[in-house]
Amino acid sequence: MVKRNKKLHIVVLSVCVAILILMGISFATSGSSSASGNIVGTVLSPVQKFFSSIGNGVGGFFDFVFDMKNFQQENLELKDEVNRLSARVRELEAFGKENERLRQMLELKEAETERDIVCCEVIAKDPGNWFYSFTIDKGKGDGLKVDDTVMSGYGLVGRITEVGPNWAKVVTIIDSESSVGALVSRTQDLAIVDGDLYLADDGKCKLNYLTKDTSLVLGDTIVTSGLGGVYPEGILIGTVSEIKSDSMGYSQYAVIDTAVNFEKIQEVMVIRNGR
Repeated sequence: MVKRNKKLHIVVLSVCVAILILMGISFATSGSSSASGNIVGTVLSPVQKFFSSIGNGVGGFFDFVFDMKNFQQENLELKDEVNRLSARVRELEAFGKENERLRQMLELKEAETERDIVCCEVIAKDPGNWFYSFTIDKGKGDGLKVDDTVMSGYGLVGRITEVGPNWAKVVTIIDSESSVGALVSRTQDLAIVDGDLYLADDGKCKLNYLTKDTSLVLGDTIVTSGLGGVYPEGILIGTVSEIKSDSMGYSQYAVIDTAVNFEKIQEVMVIRNGR
């Protein structure tokens, strides 16, 4: 192996010396059209071409590296622009939803000319995604009292259970302790809408005290009946999404999809002295 390496080194060295000699002859005969110049040129041409291609390859590699850096920078700039535009889109969507909520509340307030309504903002809520209870930014100083009805532009939210100088606590109709006198709009059958521990996590309520003969169908609209001395009549509660019988088969109950989205309450209206 050592002998082979020595022979290889001798061959490489001999080739290099021959190339240098030929290059020297080429420089010495440059400008001459003699046969020896042509021969030297012919011999050196592939060698020169080889080294030239190596030089071009090295130059091309560095150009590629430089271009890659530019591409990476452009890619980062494009990602920043996409993130900025995405944030702007989310901001506009939030403005659109807020505008829709405020428009609904304004329309309801204009329609409820016979009721004394105060608009409020939610300033605190219980932990979790669902609004079982929350605090609003109006209180005794704004004429609010315990049992005042709370609603949104979409329907019934709940009632006030505690009042401070400039705040009030609201318990919603999906709370398991809540109960609302209700009416089936289509049939005028009376019932009770109760908060249910198992349905609350889906933002739903339970329609109870229906007789077996009650003609209830899916999609029936449920509103407040006005009975019970708390909630005024005619406020939308929700629609029937399921109809079930009790274990004995003597009565039936229904699951109500509430009109209000109890995951995303931000503004509400309180009916002052609306009992």
